[in-house]
Amino acid sequence: MITRFSVAMTTSVALDLTKHLRRADGQEDCSFVLWRPSTGSRRTTALIIDLVLPADGERIVHGTVDFTSEYFLRAAGIAAEQGCGVGFIHAHPRGRRWQRLNDIDYAAEASFAAQAVTLTGLPLVGMTFAGGDAGYGARIWQRHAPRTYVPTEAESVRIVGGRFTVTFNDSLVPAPEATNRQVRTISAWGQDTQNDLARLHVGVVGTGSVGMLVVEALARTGLQRLSLFDFDTVEHLNLDRLLHATDRDVRLHRAKVTIAARAAHRAATAAKMHITKYETSVVEPDGFAAAADCDLLFSCVDRPWPRAALNLLANAHLIPVVDGGISVDVRGGRLKGAEWRAHVAAPGRACLECLGQYDPAHVPVERDGLLDDPTYIKGLSADHPLRRKENVFIFSASAATAQLNQFLTMVTAPSGIADTGAHLYHLTTGTVDYRLKGCDSGCPYDGQLCALGDHTPVDVTGRHTAAEQARAARRNAARRWPVRFQRRMDDWLSKHQ
Repeated sequence: MITRFSVAMTTSVALDLTKHLRRADGQEDCSFVLWRPSTGSRRTTALIIDLVLPADGERIVHGTVDFTSEYFLRAAGIAAEQGCGVGFIHAHPRGRRWQRLNDIDYAAEASFAAQAVTLTGLPLVGMTFAGGDAGYGARIWQRHAPRTYVPTEAESVRIVGGRFTVTFNDSLVPAPEATNRQVRTISAWGQDTQNDLARLHVGVVGTGSVGMLVVEALARTGLQRLSLFDFDTVEHLNLDRLLHATDRDVRLHRAKVTIAARAAHRAATAAKMHITKYETSVVEPDGFAAAADCDLLFSCVDRPWPRAALNLLANAHLIPVVDGGISVDVRGGRLKGAEWRAHVAAPGRACLECLGQYDPAHVPVERDGLLDDPTYIKGLSADHPLRRKENVFIFSASAATAQLNQFLTMVTAPSGIADTGAHLYHLTTGTVDYRLKGCDSGCPYDGQLCALGDHTPVDVTGRHTAAEQARAARRNAARRWPVRFQRRMDDWLSKHQ
């Protein structure tokens, strides 16, 4: 039984729906759609992949709209043939934002909910289009008793592409309480935009030097729900770059994600904030499923395997990924230059593979554990991308800022512009290169893998030995240092640092 539900579609599908449903004569219209499931840890998302538009005589427009049984059977047949579910959407021409069912609409959808699941094997998805502002409402019809189907309301409907927009179900995801801690923030873009920003469920994958800064910014901006992913432990070599980390965190073998959650709670300006920590990698099955529960993800990792997983989430599961990276040129012990990138991976934009953010040939190398093998790393050339680790806090701050700017532009679309392309910043020249085109020709993420959801044939998850070892080391440390001794050490270190 699905208890948490959402709907997602690409910008191109949304434009096709708007073109069909927003009639010049102001009357209602309808269409059947095809959908595929994307299953996370706690939430299932229906990915709308295509329209099955009515043929002549298959629907009757008379102020309201009716459709024939032949139209439904044709759409359900196409869905079954393609291994999809069938959905039905109708318009409320003058509606705005989240649209619920009236009694007539409820009876209409309920009348063929049982047939839909019988013919396709998947529940009926119902949707309502608000012609006033192109907002949506959605639900999924599930069997509660023999011959009895009841709709479960969706939490949100998101549209993913050049711009990222979300229609929230106010009854399930209410707008946040206004607080005087966000006066300056709201003055920048208004209460409506703040309400939409604050309700996004954002995941930050990697809470190291860049990710920690991203978490701080999101918490101060007023976001209410963050999921944080990192299996790594704070070490002394992190302290020159890791905001909020201290020597006591090193001595107590604390997870980076614990430091990030602590900092987010301290920095939060939202009246209520929910933070979930995952001491796991996004490539582990549990981590991947939890990431699929998010509306949007920040990629703050520097390894090829997690980037491959995030690339799949961005395109096959329609969860946009704000990614970036840092490259420092050091020769003879002297700084020659540095670059940092920032971009968004989503349908219609270049994917992480086409942007050169990871080489797919390096993914199996990491899966085999070789990137954590000192002997293998030592055998690589000094300038090999898998070996270079130079970085300082200032570069991390610049990269985090660049990623946050990409996020903000995509969500708020200042002056109507949501996609300024992928950015590459050059320290030595103070210039920026832009890539505005999408994926390279023949890229599978731009074609057959887009919006496949659970049906994707690509498996990016597996056992992650380094993550398992990091967690085991922390458990062993905790057994050596019971809670009462950890508290005493905290007290002692606070006096002597």
